[in-house]
Amino acid sequence: MPAYMHMGHDTENLIDEQALAFQGIILSPVNREPEFLLKFMKKLRTKTTCEVILDPQLYFPRGKRGCVNKQPYFPSDFESVDVASPAWWGHIVGSLADYAIKLNIDLVAFPTIHPRIWDDGYFNTCVKSSNELNKILSKTSIKVFTTVLVNTSQLADEKFVLWTASLVTGQITSGFYLVLSGDVDPRRELNDSEEILGIMRLIRELRRTKLPVIVSHCASDMILFRAAGATACATGKFFNLRRFTKSRYNEPDGGGGQLPYWFEHSLLSFIRESDILRLKQGGFDNLVCNGPSDNIWGKAILDNFQKVSYKPWLGNGWRQYLAWFSKASEELDGNDASVIVHDWLKAAENNWIELEDAEILMEEPRNNGRWLRPWRQALAKFLKS
Repeated sequence: MPAYMHMGHDTENLIDEQALAFQGIILSPVNREPEFLLKFMKKLRTKTTCEVILDPQLYFPRGKRGCVNKQPYFPSDFESVDVASPAWWGHIVGSLADYAIKLNIDLVAFPTIHPRIWDDGYFNTCVKSSNELNKILSKTSIKVFTTVLVNTSQLADEKFVLWTASLVTGQITSGFYLVLSGDVDPRRELNDSEEILGIMRLIRELRRTKLPVIVSHCASDMILFRAAGATACATGKFFNLRRFTKSRYNEPDGGGGQLPYWFEHSLLSFIRESDILRLKQGGFDNLVCNGPSDNIWGKAILDNFQKVSYKPWLGNGWRQYLAWFSKASEELDGNDASVIVHDWLKAAENNWIELEDAEILMEEPRNNGRWLRPWRQALAKFLKS
């Protein structure tokens, strides 16, 4: 079960749901105050043995930190201090280690910040502080992963990829926690083939250490990262790409997170209820509920459409997507993921071409599958390299 679930706002009830086979969960300090997290962990340990990761989320944008600044490791002088100061980081690392032990978690990601410039100084500070956190927790069972926060636009430069990998891999660590920061709107698919290729190359370089790599804040692009060798990927119920990074806050107020969506594997796309009906009425019933999209929550949604007592299905839409994510992740585990993903991408693009020829148009104008071509280009280049 190489998949993790981000515990965003009001998601605790999803942990025990059927068909959501996640290896573990990632706590979200931005959504919950310390007292809640402590109570939640005590209750969780009585219900499940799933792995629990603490992501400190210090990289959260200024002014949008939610509950992060209430956490015991958050420094009161965050806005004014020299963030390159070893002493300043030492205080954060010590407080975080104490908090991790108190929470009784399994793994903690190093608390990196969002830098103004990605340079040697930034990455060296991350490496040194991560080493210090490892030393403090070495006498416990808690593992430490190095958080690798990167700007996706810079990854189009292969030299930057190799430079980044060389800086973050030369240290004591149990693995890597990759956070992607970019300019793409949270609900839009990545569509720059060179940036995607750069992400895949970075994953490959990190995996050369033989250590695990978890890619955070994923959506359907998870399949590309698994094809590149990522050990596991994480997602949340709102399927927001790069949810806790700066691009999350470039959206208009309201964001659109309360619209019900279905994730369709045959198209590798999120579609609306009207789109499902449009496919069925247009003679493309075969493109609904395919592969990992065929799960108990998908069936529940389709059954609901036939009932006189129709009910809103926002919550089941989250579950249907999360079930797809966990099931698709499982299908890519223990197999040649790159071959499987190649076939998934090719089939999905062909299905979109058929829909275009038949003038079956989705409700949202940008939902046309055109991101699949750069995805296929990136995968092809990656495999050749």
